[in-house]
Amino acid sequence: MKTKRKSTFVNFLLNSLSFFDTTLAIYESIQKGEKLYSDIKSLEEQKIFNIARSFETLSKAFLATYGTLIIYPALLISVVKKGHVKAPRHFQKMINSLNILIRQALNRERIIKELGHDPVGRSQIPDLLSATAKLLEQIGEKQLAEIYKSLSEYLREPANQRSYDKLLELRKRITAAVQFKDAYKQLLDIIEKCIEKRMEDEICKNLPKESELLLNFYKEKPYLIDQVITMLELGFQELFDSLLYTAYLARAAETADYIIGREEMDEKYLEEVRDHQSEMIEFMKIMAEINRELVKADELDEFMAEVESEARKELQKETEKEKSNNS
Repeated sequence: MKTKRKSTFVNFLLNSLSFFDTTLAIYESIQKGEKLYSDIKSLEEQKIFNIARSFETLSKAFLATYGTLIIYPALLISVVKKGHVKAPRHFQKMINSLNILIRQALNRERIIKELGHDPVGRSQIPDLLSATAKLLEQIGEKQLAEIYKSLSEYLREPANQRSYDKLLELRKRITAAVQFKDAYKQLLDIIEKCIEKRMEDEICKNLPKESELLLNFYKEKPYLIDQVITMLELGFQELFDSLLYTAYLARAAETADYIIGREEMDEKYLEEVRDHQSEMIEFMKIMAEINRELVKADELDEFMAEVESEARKELQKETEKEKSNNS
């Protein structure tokens, strides 16, 4: 019998994989025309419910990672343009918002109780996007600022008002923003060479001051590095796709499970999800392959449990220090 997993990260990944397995099982049963005890429509809705829960629990696992990757392009541009000097208040607000998100990500009780089926919309992520957008605007990065602002607005909308058309528009705008691709490519290069390989590469010995500052940012947060690398290897588009799909499907996790209580607008929404479910399932297949390998390693679970515990202690110290300073 498999030992009980200890880390919040691995437990949420296991949940995500389990929901996705159910999604695929239902899909295959329908495709094969197997004998069914319920009608096709009900099974289709259960498939939608399970894919929604799979995205939900995936995002709960990677909550803090999303935060660090959201601010990275702004952090890079800000350091180069000396944004922390030009707009110190906005820069600090962005960092403070990230710290709030990390606190949320390390508290499994709060994740389950407060974030519910909408971990992206109800978490600190919309505020973090908004704070980052304001910093980008202050340092002259209008295009990126508008994208971050639009993302924040989409996630702040009630779950029943997040349309697929808006999701598609945001995905196209993100793809067109070359700054994202360049920033994430640089981050992956620095992390792989200068953190994983312990500064042995020539690039690490001759880092410009700006890159050293960025490197130190991640060295101080070792519990994020493995997660960050996993998401970076997928690509920046996939990072934002997972955020957007999770937000769009939050309503499905609430309405697809039960027929009772649904309104006409709920039925139309579920039809819209059915029309686009194939792309979401294909996306989750890629994620599931990676996550299946991650959860196999007991060493990862032990490591993540340990770093989560240490991170909670550090955050507790910071909280106590802030209370002391305010008293």
